[in-house]
Amino acid sequence: MYCLHCGDCCKRMSPISNPKPCPHIVEVDGLVFCGIYDKRPQQCRDHEFPASKCPLGCMTLDIQNQQQAYDRINHGHAIILAGLKHVDVWGI
Repeated sequence: MYCLHCGDCCKRMSPISNPKPCPHIVEVDGLVFCGIYDKRPQQCRDHEFPASKCPLGCMTLDIQNQQQAYDRINHGHAIILAGLKHVDVWGI
């Protein structure tokens, strides 16, 4: 599954985020990444959807078409390559 970096999962479903959003969230240029990706909890590691793109991200971001999703995924990838090398582009 391709993460759209909306942060919805991290803010609402992370085992660390109850009752407040996960304190390890890193926001860059409107995209959300995990600041402890290599050490994230097992529940976060196991999080997935049976879809190519995160349906929560599509809904949260009001993504209307494939191009919007593609652009956001590529933007996240570019941010990771530019300096968030500890964050994996395919998931938070």
